[in-house]
Amino acid sequence: MNFCRLPTIGLSIFFLAALVACAPISGFAQEQRIRVGFSAMSGSMAWLWTAKAGDYFDQHGLKVDLVYVGGTAQLFQSMLAGEIAFGIGGGPAIINANLQRRSIVGVAGTLNRMVMKIMAARQIKTAADIRGKRIAVTRFGTTTDFSARLFLKHWAPAAEKDVVILQVGSIPNVLASLMSGTSQVGALSPPAHIQAERAGFAELMDLSKREIFYPYTYITATTGFLDKNNNLIRPFLAGAVEGIRRFKTDKAFAKRQIGKYLRVEDDKVLEETHQLFAELFERVPYIKREGLSSLAQILAETDPKIESIKIDSVVDDRFVRELETSGFIKNLYR
Repeated sequence: MNFCRLPTIGLSIFFLAALVACAPISGFAQEQRIRVGFSAMSGSMAWLWTAKAGDYFDQHGLKVDLVYVGGTAQLFQSMLAGEIAFGIGGGPAIINANLQRRSIVGVAGTLNRMVMKIMAARQIKTAADIRGKRIAVTRFGTTTDFSARLFLKHWAPAAEKDVVILQVGSIPNVLASLMSGTSQVGALSPPAHIQAERAGFAELMDLSKREIFYPYTYITATTGFLDKNNNLIRPFLAGAVEGIRRFKTDKAFAKRQIGKYLRVEDDKVLEETHQLFAELFERVPYIKREGLSSLAQILAETDPKIESIKIDSVVDDRFVRELETSGFIKNLYR
């Protein structure tokens, strides 16, 4: 017997076991390329940019190409056309997309609180002062639109019928609309509200300080994609939660991604944006059903057909549950 071979065999077994323990959660032999769309140029998407820059999707066997599609409703159209695998959006679109039949499913919720500020020209001191004014949103049916309408309904009911809601396409365009005077009020998400403040606009309402559960940012897939590509969901979500962890724990790296995508260099803006979202991003990204339910109730006031939608039918959180119960997420924060 050649005893000199025994240590080598033992070491080989040891290293093989180590490799298995450290293998990506997907277990793919080769990377699969997918397109992932996101619907807003906002700090709420920064976990996605961080996950991409940190190569976390790659580590789980997915080569991800990010695609910006302004507005969640438009994003869903691209998904239904088969152009995009996963969609990162928010707000009412997921309810509206399932009115006729179950077509878009939320598999995770990275942000479940309303993060939106209503900014106004300095001469507008109170909600009553917006009578006859124009309020800019990105597109009808988006979170900015819902925020504007929620604000009008609950805090400016007397002026609600006399306000024109103007859709301008994107968060940067909402800011530009305020700057040009095309609108006097705008619904802005961080960090655009800080830029508005510096330009002389005042905060009329901070909806993030209200106890409002809201599906602000969620990860979705079509039912067809879920049926045919079930094996891609868990590795994508694994990369997502690693991106969230990196955003929360590596401020310098996270700020670079915010600055890159939002084209912001001001460190104060980057600092405040990181601080806000580092607190609000969900470690374990379940979609909070109470947020979807309250949203559906409000939408049903103008569209009674929405009352027929079962919230459980548009949420599939088994993949997040698997990551939680396996200890994968808990181990990231040790």
